Amino acid sequence: MATRWGLGPVFAYESLVNSRRWQVYALRSLFVASLLAAVALIWSTEVAGRTFPTIQSQAAVGQSFYNAIVGVALALVFLSAPAATAGSICLDKARGTLDHLLATDLSDAEIVLGKLAARLVPTVGMVCCVLPVMALGTLLGGIDPYALGGAFLILIGVAVLGSALALTLSVWGRKTHEVLMATYVVWVAWLSFAPVGAWVLWELGFSRTSVLDPLKFTNPYYLVLARYNEPGQVTVFISLVFLTVCLVLSALLALLSVRRVRAVALRQSGRPESLRQRRGIPGVSMPRVTGWPAPSLDGNPVLWREWHRRRPSRWSRVIWAIYLAGAIGATLLALSAFVRGRNGPGREVPALVSAFVTSIGMLLLRVSAATSLAEERVRGSLDVLLATPLSTSSILWGKWWGTFRTVPRLALLPLFTAAFVAANSGRWGHVVLLFLILLAYGAGITSLGLALATWVPRLGRAVGITVAIYVLVTVAWVFLVVALFQGDNFFGPGLAMGSPFFGVAFGTLAAGDQFGGPVEFRNVVPRFELFWTFVHGLTAAGLLAATLATFDLCLGRVGEGQRLRLVRPPSRAKPLPILELDDMPMV
Repeated sequence: MATRWGLGPVFAYESLVNSRRWQVYALRSLFVASLLAAVALIWSTEVAGRTFPTIQSQAAVGQSFYNAIVGVALALVFLSAPAATAGSICLDKARGTLDHLLATDLSDAEIVLGKLAARLVPTVGMVCCVLPVMALGTLLGGIDPYALGGAFLILIGVAVLGSALALTLSVWGRKTHEVLMATYVVWVAWLSFAPVGAWVLWELGFSRTSVLDPLKFTNPYYLVLARYNEPGQVTVFISLVFLTVCLVLSALLALLSVRRVRAVALRQSGRPESLRQRRGIPGVSMPRVTGWPAPSLDGNPVLWREWHRRRPSRWSRVIWAIYLAGAIGATLLALSAFVRGRNGPGREVPALVSAFVTSIGMLLLRVSAATSLAEERVRGSLDVLLATPLSTSSILWGKWWGTFRTVPRLALLPLFTAAFVAANSGRWGHVVLLFLILLAYGAGITSLGLALATWVPRLGRAVGITVAIYVLVTVAWVFLVVALFQGDNFFGPGLAMGSPFFGVAFGTLAAGDQFGGPVEFRNVVPRFELFWTFVHGLTAAGLLAATLATFDLCLGRVGEGQRLRLVRPPSRAKPLPILELDDMPMV
């Protein structure tokens, strides 16, 4: 057999298929249009209308534009790059196509590297869209070209490393949402290692040591923003070193995937999934608890099925255990800082920690919500469910409640923090409002994931769009509010509560009466909490209604009000009866 050069037929096939999808170009055009709209918006709010805009004001606009766009683009790359690659191997294992690929004359390197490169091309193309738009901002005078070049190198490094990490985990993982959640847990551990380490040493009574100072250069957010925050600390050479380290780590991960993909695939294909779930963790006995309340089979069979089918696997238990351990540890440290510095800087620490914990938990929930229906759609088990006489509404409600049941569990830790700080102020009503807004956030996330899984047939694209919307709501919305209401201490913070991060932070501060800001906003926080609870709840209801109206059409199911009838096509010969659907074309 002649030696093939290049990435191989897998890359050629998948890149050709991706290039023929109009959604890729539509999303890229929408992304660039949103960047240009952000430039126009910031210009209109900061410079337009002034008689004589100074050079300094234009430079300040350019700097604020750089901070906003680069920060949002980095968050988007952190979340979207793994989402595009997480299902590259595990989905093929679920469909059985990976066994067919391994039976051909394709080498393991051609399979793995071809899939990695095909998934990486759209992500790098999205990153490259940022560079020309930001280059236009250099004309304002506030964007340093060296800072822009260094930020572009860092974005490329994060995109390559995230894709390689997700693909490596996909070799061992069986479900896309578990691979994606594991990747996000690694990201959180990486980004929080240096600040949390310094905080723990400070809480233990140690001073800030020089050992932790070099670790800040491993944080990409520090590298892209330090050009303005700490001038002279970060150069283009450091950005190049960061890119080189990311490429080396990506190469090692890709090599590990190439070496293990065939052995892992053969081992997993010979062992059923149900057997692996029954085995659990070796050496650990997991008794089944039957005393907890659970839905009945007669009430809603789909909810009963979701309740028992979606039992946590070994991957899920490890991921949620890591999340709970980190969240509980950070919360205890924050509450201890609150007790010691109740009237000082420590009063805002519990609110910030609770906001971070909630944002990470909602991110993991969003991944699970987007894949609850999409994975069954890919595996083909959803077709069996659609063939049953169950109504469409019962199927959707079962899927919705099966995912939403995680929300009250995620709300326990933020509510405990709010109750702890409210014990000193006696403002228990804010704890109730915080619980309501957390339920509204979770309902919106659940409905959005279910809607995208119905409307978008491809699993990776549905997860990517869901994560992108989460970045826009949590991060980009705050930058937009700051740009529009800069200097406004009333509507600005209130509108920022639409983000889960600021909603939980301000709600916890209001529960403890620990606001250091203006009094006029402190007194209207409950109104904004009720407003955003209504908005997110209404959005969840609207998305669920839209999903219910389009579910049968998107999945090719005959609705309750549709019936079959016999028609005779016009013909000279005696025709055979043909089945036709009312109000629906033949599929």
